[in-house]
Amino acid sequence: MSVIGFILNACVSSMPATAPPVETTNPPTSRFGITSIEAIESSGIRGTLMAQDNGDGTTTLSIELDHAGDFNPWGIYATGDCQNGVPENTRPIFSLPDIESGKKEETVETETYRTFPGDLIVIVYGIAPDGTQQIVACGSLGPPLAASLVSTASETPQCTSFEVGVAPVPSTDAWLAFSAARNNNSDIYRINADAAMRTTGKVAIERLTTNPAADFDPTWSPDGTQIAFRSQRDGNDEIYVMKADGTCQTNLTNDPGDDWSPAWSPNGRHIAFAHFFDGNAFTDIALINVDGSGLQRLTNGGGEYPAWSPDGTRIAFASARDGNYEIYVMNVDGTNQIRLTDNPAYDMLPSWSPDGTRLAFDTQRDTYPPAEVGIGPEFEIHVINADGSGDVRLTNNQEEDRFPTWGPRGLIAFSRNGALFVMKPDGSDQIQLSEAGTFPAWWPVH
Repeated sequence: MSVIGFILNACVSSMPATAPPVETTNPPTSRFGITSIEAIESSGIRGTLMAQDNGDGTTTLSIELDHAGDFNPWGIYATGDCQNGVPENTRPIFSLPDIESGKKEETVETETYRTFPGDLIVIVYGIAPDGTQQIVACGSLGPPLAASLVSTASETPQCTSFEVGVAPVPSTDAWLAFSAARNNNSDIYRINADAAMRTTGKVAIERLTTNPAADFDPTWSPDGTQIAFRSQRDGNDEIYVMKADGTCQTNLTNDPGDDWSPAWSPNGRHIAFAHFFDGNAFTDIALINVDGSGLQRLTNGGGEYPAWSPDGTRIAFASARDGNYEIYVMNVDGTNQIRLTDNPAYDMLPSWSPDGTRLAFDTQRDTYPPAEVGIGPEFEIHVINADGSGDVRLTNNQEEDRFPTWGPRGLIAFSRNGALFVMKPDGSDQIQLSEAGTFPAWWPVH
């Protein structure tokens, strides 16, 4: 599982497939107003959830619990019920920060909350004596309030994955696609990076996806007309592709296993990504044509987050095959796999310089051991030569600097504590472009 996949599943990976019977439960009514949250068996934890439409496209969820602990994980689900719980590893519709001392207030998107299909339930977890998470309280939020507004597959435009789209204009400017979580919904956005760096005012940020499931991890086609990305809308991670304006969103992988970290080839013909083969516990690097056909396996020892060299002859990637994540490089056909880094800390997410001589990556090596492996303020951006030599640290702070991507004129985009930044290749002139932005991707690529 990827670092991001681990983060998204952290609150549900240990929950039971079923829950014991609830003492009492209220029938499904409106998703707004006050909903009772009832105790599971003898947990003694019950309370209320208040859902208030703010009239600006957002809804505030306020939860209060009796006899709660210092923190209680919680989420809102569209699968399962308060009598039987939810299947193990089910992703919540809203994965919400832990309830602290019995109270928490969060903001979600009103349309998603109001119209998501299915009978929603709110589940509260507690920590059992053996350290596992158990359901301690549950409440029914009921069916969607306006079923006519719920999107169906028949309403989706019939598009082919290789249909040509429209590139951003003007074509002389550099653009960034990125993911951002706003009101507990992660989607793909794009911004004119050059325009943002030219002005001190705000530059329009265009939202490209609106699905209530998480959409992130974008990559541009070389001509700028399409964007491939990772989506969880099918219940697991899949690779999707859409036109650069957000239309014609099409599933390319349609696989029961998770697929992530797409990377478009410089010649525009292939997409490399992380794929589970033969039920293995770790992903390997795979290759498909841009219409989703022709699956090829490039690695056998584990791999994710592929990055194409500018000339299209090599692929850098991250792999934990030697016990922890390191940066590797191989030929485009999977031969000559070489380890470039050798450090006990995580080295992740490589990105090539425009001239193909260096690689940027994020790492926890500067503060080892880290407080939390795979996440946290220990992550910094480093650069190495394409042969693994000449390590240089570009960022140096107490923030989490992640997801570097090398773009036009040598600029490096990255995420700092979830905000979108750019900097020069020597780490100078760090400029914030957006208050939210992860997994940035440039167009033109170089």
